[in-house]
Amino acid sequence: MIYDLASEASSGGGAASEIINHKSKIINEALLEQQTLRTPVALFADEYDSKSVRQRFTHLIPLSKPNPGEQYAFHVNLDACTGCKACVAACHSLNGLDDEESWRDVGLLVGLKMKPYVQTVTTACHHCEDPACSNGCPVLAYDKDPVTGIVRHLDDQCIGCSYCILKCPYEVPKFNLKRGIVRKCDMCQGRLAEGEAPACVQACPNEAIKIKVVKLREAPNRGSIIAGAFDSSYTRPTTSYVSAKALPDARPADERQLRLDHAHTPLAVMLVLTQMSAGSFLIMALAVWMGFVGTEVTRLTLLTALTVGVVGIALSVLHLGQPLKAWRAFLGWRKSWLSREIIAFGVFAKLGALAVLWPSKVTLSLVALAGVLAVYTSVMVYVLFEMREIQKARRDEASPWHMSARILTEKLPHLLRARRVMLAIVGVVLPMVIITQFQVPFVFTLSVAITLCSQLIERHYFFTACHGPKMPGN
Repeated sequence: MIYDLASEASSGGGAASEIINHKSKIINEALLEQQTLRTPVALFADEYDSKSVRQRFTHLIPLSKPNPGEQYAFHVNLDACTGCKACVAACHSLNGLDDEESWRDVGLLVGLKMKPYVQTVTTACHHCEDPACSNGCPVLAYDKDPVTGIVRHLDDQCIGCSYCILKCPYEVPKFNLKRGIVRKCDMCQGRLAEGEAPACVQACPNEAIKIKVVKLREAPNRGSIIAGAFDSSYTRPTTSYVSAKALPDARPADERQLRLDHAHTPLAVMLVLTQMSAGSFLIMALAVWMGFVGTEVTRLTLLTALTVGVVGIALSVLHLGQPLKAWRAFLGWRKSWLSREIIAFGVFAKLGALAVLWPSKVTLSLVALAGVLAVYTSVMVYVLFEMREIQKARRDEASPWHMSARILTEKLPHLLRARRVMLAIVGVVLPMVIITQFQVPFVFTLSVAITLCSQLIERHYFFTACHGPKMPGN
């Protein structure tokens, strides 16, 4: 639009008219010039619309959708990867990630003895054929696209339980503390749908990353996709790493790094208290059936056991990034053991309350059975195994427990010593006190308290000292 000052000149004198006309001319010329200026954004838009830019990336992405039995997958040329992290920066920028958030990482492989070798490895979600993250999610916050095979995370469905992080052997899902949810790479599915290259693909200066269509039956079902990674049979990852040269034996640069994982304290407390509650109900049910006690004297004990269990269940909610959405946890019961655990302990708590109100052989039997089943679901969620022969495993590098044993003995030695002392007190000192006719109720209470502390330490071990194969880090 041209700004016109000429009308103002009609009401003024000659000198004033000339000034106004001069101003009008300058403004109109400036406005006309502005309309012809080509900003960098406008120039890029014109060039992009002419498809000269888009055609630069057509050889890096599929030009058609996968056929049945196929899906999209990352294809990484290790010979071209220099570790510049342009892919990391582009992914962060395009997806608007928070400061400490990253969906793509660059790790490092190093040669073994007498074989000097260094190789950078870029890695993100492998969009597995059988994704563990989706299989374990209790709220169905993951979706595998039936056409493209891309594993997507549904942010608005997530409750922030982090179970997918425990399930994924490649450390792909990342917990966002600010938002209270987990997020991950989605292969820039929106860009692919429009024929655009994902951020990491477009940003790589050496074209080390491509998107290819792969046949699902060719997805690896054994071995590792890269040195140090978990066995492929678990999730069947689709990412492929290739090199024109024969790569020597190598290991991740951080393979021997001792690090403590997240303690998940609310979960550790929940596991101990709920199992203690279930065990108490089971013992009381057996005692009533065997005639050691009558149903009329068990109500206070049952109330205590129920309180312990309910407290444990309530504390577990503190682990969620979105606790107000905890009610959704039953949605994944068909395939998620975590969802089944939540349902099982909910039934256990209700039957426990019934047993407290109307203690009988029937109600005690029902709550005892529910408790056993609930504990079984916990075992299936976490697959708890007792650590044995720690010292032997620490010395034997071939042992699957080697790194966990080193973490225990080198990072958590004070807790190991504490458990030994507790074991000596409960197993030796307190029985001797009972023999000397000391007050049995006091000794029993003290034993329970010490055992509780010991089990909390053991659960702390499980989460913090867990170490297994993963993608190469730095």
